[in-house]
Amino acid sequence: MIRKRRIIFRADGNSQIGLGHVVRSLALAAMLREEFECIFAIQDPTTALQEQIRQVCEGIIALPLCVPSEERFVHELDAYVSEEEIVVLDGYGFGTAYQESIKAKGAPLVCIDDIHAYKFVADVVINHSGGVSETAYETAPYTRLCLGPAHALLRPPFLAASGRDRNLPEGSPRVLLNLGGADPQNLTLQLAKELQALNMMIQAEIVVGAAYRHQSELQAWLQHHPCFTLHRNLDAQQMCDLMRKCGAAVASASGVAYEYAAVGGLLFVLRTADNQRDLYNDLISAGIARIYDELPQLLNSGSLPGLFREQVIVQRRHFDGQSGARLREVFRRLSLSASLWLREVAREDKPLLLAWANDPEVRRHSFNPKPITAQAHAQWFEAVLEDGQTLLYIAESDGKPAAHIRFSVSEGSASISYLISAAFRGKGLGHSVLLKGIEKLKASRPDVQRVEGLVQPENAASVRSFEKAGFTRAAPDEKHPEALRFELRLR
Repeated sequence: MIRKRRIIFRADGNSQIGLGHVVRSLALAAMLREEFECIFAIQDPTTALQEQIRQVCEGIIALPLCVPSEERFVHELDAYVSEEEIVVLDGYGFGTAYQESIKAKGAPLVCIDDIHAYKFVADVVINHSGGVSETAYETAPYTRLCLGPAHALLRPPFLAASGRDRNLPEGSPRVLLNLGGADPQNLTLQLAKELQALNMMIQAEIVVGAAYRHQSELQAWLQHHPCFTLHRNLDAQQMCDLMRKCGAAVASASGVAYEYAAVGGLLFVLRTADNQRDLYNDLISAGIARIYDELPQLLNSGSLPGLFREQVIVQRRHFDGQSGARLREVFRRLSLSASLWLREVAREDKPLLLAWANDPEVRRHSFNPKPITAQAHAQWFEAVLEDGQTLLYIAESDGKPAAHIRFSVSEGSASISYLISAAFRGKGLGHSVLLKGIEKLKASRPDVQRVEGLVQPENAASVRSFEKAGFTRAAPDEKHPEALRFELRLR
């Protein structure tokens, strides 16, 4: 049995900062736990929060309290991280220095973000807010950006709900009110009073989380308003079931708004924190939600069924129930790249290298497209093995040859050539092979200061691989002026 690759999720949550980072990290963990071993690292978790995490993850790393301004903060995961793990960071304290500390361990890194406030050196950045352009981010060349609701971090019941038909619930209108699990400003009570003042014949379902600190004040008010029902600390399925009973919802521009939009219905949102700006603007501009101030007019308009249906149609365009499948594929590719290891070519690899070299796709992108004869290949192979200026490596994944990379060294420079086997193409391995090959080169030949490679202009995949590996375009090669020449200076 092949051991599952471990993913360490790192996020914090409490009554002061809320639970948004924890909830969406757990949503991602729920999408991945069938194929990966999911572990959650969190500072000083409460007993209730630990129980919530254990419902999704196989283990918890309870970290001591440490603020981002302390020097030891960036090293808090040092004892747990190696190149064997994937690390997922979700929080505003995990800036560039923290990310670099993780990358220095050789671990693939994913960041969940919604503020694009600093440079990212992660392999993947996930921001499921719509309307955010790639130009808003400063990243490493290899960073992949997964932006918009197509990568929505939804918990399982909400993913399932987004694939079902949705009709307006029967009976008196019900409105869901949820301002987050913690709601430190107690906007829940403020909005409940505003809804009550409208004097509409509605039933309001109020939801708060375990970190909500104003329950006694809220319950005292609710004693005099029987049309309002309080629900506390619902799990994902209970929350989804309650949402399906409510034809409308009032929510902050956060994960709960996405969850209700996935279920479907009239959604009214407020921006309750600065980090909600992007999501709030997109929810409104995309028509997924309406501004909260429109609620009284619309609920009293007499055309609730039609408005409800129009809203669901728009929401289904953005939430198709496939974000989990897309994100699983992202992590499969990340795991595959991480599993690659390079070994020196042996004599037994000669037939394999000949077969790879004569692959039609390889020949199509070669400067000499003619097939290579066995005799010519044998002569080349033997000469290279005897030549101390040429380094040959095979990249393997789970014991299967996946790629080949070659460096020809001369006077402090190395020319690079690589190929990906047909069985492993289209999986985003090119830049990983280049990066791991360069690490091998630096270890074997510290005298090399510059690496260059030539690529046919129409070979878009290889062009992108060189760019993601940090190469820059240089002046054309004299022998092949039609080719794109890439160069990387080694430190």
